[in-house]
Amino acid sequence: MTRPTPRALVFAAAIAAALLSGRHAIAQAAAKAAPSIVDGEAQVVDAFSRARDWIHHDLFVETEFDSDGDGEKDRMHVCVTRQKQTDTEGLKVPVIYETSPYFSGVANADLKRHFWNPSQELGEKPKAREFPPEIPYMPRRAELSRSLVRTWVPRGFAVVHSSSPGTGRSQGCPTIGGENEALAPKAVIDWLNGRAKGYTEPFGGNEVEAYWCTGKVGMTGTSYNGTLPIAAATTGVEGLEAIIPIAPNTSYYHYYRSNGLVRHPGGYMGEDIDVLYDFVNSGNPERRDWCNQHVRDELLMVQQDRATGDLNEFWSGRDYANHLEKVHAALFMAHGFNDWNVMPEHSVRIYEAWKRMGLPCEVYFHQQGHGGEPPL
Repeated sequence: MTRPTPRALVFAAAIAAALLSGRHAIAQAAAKAAPSIVDGEAQVVDAFSRARDWIHHDLFVETEFDSDGDGEKDRMHVCVTRQKQTDTEGLKVPVIYETSPYFSGVANADLKRHFWNPSQELGEKPKAREFPPEIPYMPRRAELSRSLVRTWVPRGFAVVHSSSPGTGRSQGCPTIGGENEALAPKAVIDWLNGRAKGYTEPFGGNEVEAYWCTGKVGMTGTSYNGTLPIAAATTGVEGLEAIIPIAPNTSYYHYYRSNGLVRHPGGYMGEDIDVLYDFVNSGNPERRDWCNQHVRDELLMVQQDRATGDLNEFWSGRDYANHLEKVHAALFMAHGFNDWNVMPEHSVRIYEAWKRMGLPCEVYFHQQGHGGEPPL
């Protein structure tokens, strides 16, 4: 695999340095422990490196939407890992944030048995498919993921994870590219900046504040987890300084369709957007029937139009290139030229759009497949 160019490495280091820079870092210069930048790179700080000292807690951030029809604003399940000095010494730190629909489990049946039959003539009504068994619900799960923690907490960042709407303990419905998937991480970033409320419980509970956060946030992730930072950036949320999407799907039409024909991602013959819904639908069973009817059956399965494969308003709404007018975050993308799941064009088109807008951006291409080796 070709290594990132020096320019790309400098850009990535600059992203980390930008998150650590500013008045908070200056104000903390005399503290017992503080983040350290050397040659533009965040350094491991001994005082932050003892995992037994890290603070772990979870909470529920209230959003501005109700996507599961229960009359209450949905709350997202959020998990935080931060340095003990954020409590003992008043340290304020920036955040590395990853959100995902996968953290709380996925369909573990032989999903290919539940795919669409790809042997279908253009214009014909597709044959009905069988739905997979429901994903087991984990109502007591607190820790969502350990990814990123051992890399970034010792370097002076808090690490935040959250489950996407309708997955795990996050309320709402999965929508696979719907507006709530952008507004959910926006709410978490708003909470980190004191603009949204967090609670100790999914219903009621005591308020939780992010008093330990500088307000600066960087998002990253691979595949679906790399799509969601772009979704968050389209909201223009203040505090999201940079995103590093790796092999992101930036258009569900380009992912499942090609020039007016139904196509399937590499390795998933017969998949479609409603199948992906079933794959991640791990949320509260009490709202699943409502979500299945109103999202999967009445929206996804109708508007995806397997009979023709034509572009329509539904697909256009799930193309992030159509929603970039508010973005301001710096962008560093990575994608493999041998990715037959999410084709490299998904990153090329977004990188080129960012560049046209004059925003800070770099892209790193390599010879591996989907995901590949992270660029950092």
